[in-house]
Amino acid sequence: MSLLLPKSGRVELARSFYRDVQNKNDYLHFSLGKTSAWTDDEAPPVPVDSETNTKDFRKNIMFTQLITSANICHLAKRINWVSGTVYDSYDDDYSSTRPSYTEAITLAAANFYVITDENKVYKCIDNNNNGAVANKPSNTGTATFSTDDGYIWKFLFQVSSADETAFLDTEHIPVRKLTGNPTHDVNGELDSVTVTAGGSGYSSVPTVNISGDGTGGSATAVLTGNAVTSVTINTAGSGYTFALITFSGGGGSGAAATFVLGDADALPALQSAVESTAVKGTVDKIKLSNSGQGYTVGDVTITITGDGSGAVATATIAADTGAITGITVTNRGSGYSFANITFTQSVGSGTGAIARAILSPINGHGSNPVKELFASTIGIVASVSENSNKDLIIGNDFRQIGLIKNLYNYTNSAIWTSNTATASFIIDVANNAQYAVDDNITTDDGGQFTVVQLADDGLGTFQIHLQPIIGLITATSTLANTTKSLTGLSINSVINPEISVTSGDIMYIENRSPISRSADQVETIKALINF
Repeated sequence: MSLLLPKSGRVELARSFYRDVQNKNDYLHFSLGKTSAWTDDEAPPVPVDSETNTKDFRKNIMFTQLITSANICHLAKRINWVSGTVYDSYDDDYSSTRPSYTEAITLAAANFYVITDENKVYKCIDNNNNGAVANKPSNTGTATFSTDDGYIWKFLFQVSSADETAFLDTEHIPVRKLTGNPTHDVNGELDSVTVTAGGSGYSSVPTVNISGDGTGGSATAVLTGNAVTSVTINTAGSGYTFALITFSGGGGSGAAATFVLGDADALPALQSAVESTAVKGTVDKIKLSNSGQGYTVGDVTITITGDGSGAVATATIAADTGAITGITVTNRGSGYSFANITFTQSVGSGTGAIARAILSPINGHGSNPVKELFASTIGIVASVSENSNKDLIIGNDFRQIGLIKNLYNYTNSAIWTSNTATASFIIDVANNAQYAVDDNITTDDGGQFTVVQLADDGLGTFQIHLQPIIGLITATSTLANTTKSLTGLSINSVINPEISVTSGDIMYIENRSPISRSADQVETIKALINF
């Protein structure tokens, strides 16, 4: 049996995954964990695809953060425009007997598109008979256009500032389809603020502090009584893929809020215009495989037959041999899924010319850049901070990052859909001096735990966050701290984890050198899934 999963099929798998996350058919979470050291922390081991490794990974999870539509993007192979380079022209029929200039035998492997230093992406419709480029394309209109070096280009889109920051790297171009898809932030302005906690005790308006990867944002808090009830944005700024808000001063505490990023960029309009005006099934080029002979100059008619209409082309004839030396498409027509080329003349005895039509994608160039650029890799980026993740472990380090699909609630089989989750048991104790980060804890129930965080509310209540190895513990359990050789330790109460780490499908594991967490720290986590 011979089987083939073409590149287009892998793109469809990526698109299905992307849509499931976008539409919340599946819930995907980043996970961070593993406080214990590797054998060599400077050289973490390569993850092994085994049941034992997977089980250990699950036990190491400390907390998770939901992946949203703003955190995910299709990625295509990056091909830079460089003066003097010969690029492949678009051809719907590259093969082992008909390779591209760069010897690619499939369109997916060919260098038929470029990204410029302005982050504009173009498809090469014609490469001037394998000529080298000299003139950088810059046009952002919807029609194909030529440059002085003889190349014909089609503008597809310009990478937004937000996607540039989050996803553009030396190997990948972020690619989105805009029309008919969920919207996404492309400009990264501060659009609005949602107050999640008003706090208390404010005698004056606290200062609003904004941090993130953009610039220019400013805002002012509004008090009602002694609590923050709203935040007014003074300047929206730009370029934010994430923005964090904190409050300082004013004599109070506890206020918290989150930003909503807006879309006020002109770039979506450019791309949407390209997508919406794409012409289906055009005849882009007619390529000779045999020039024939004996044709009469000015007396050759090219007939294009197929399931489309409107395509017109003319032939250039060598006067001395009567060979057809070139074909110019004067009207690309539309609606072709196939097209046959024939040559006729009213006089003379020309014969032997053979040519084939190179057709656009069925829905036209630029209609769906994800498909057209074979963007079968999914990029996932998330920023983790105390403001974005209420379950963040502070004062400890982590060494493992993962992606998990459809985690369950700890107490039932319902899928966990909240933005953040803790995998720790939280116990109230009378004396936190009996515990320290990374201590090993056992219970008389047979439980085994690692201390991952200590918290003190300043009111005599001490909370110990326990990462379960064997999660057997109740409010009546008696603890032993084996690291400190302490036994008979009592607890006041137990809060169960929010998620079950034994649930969900693990899609990605990455081992790293230790990263220490602090309250004012932001980590940007990236993962690539290649279908």
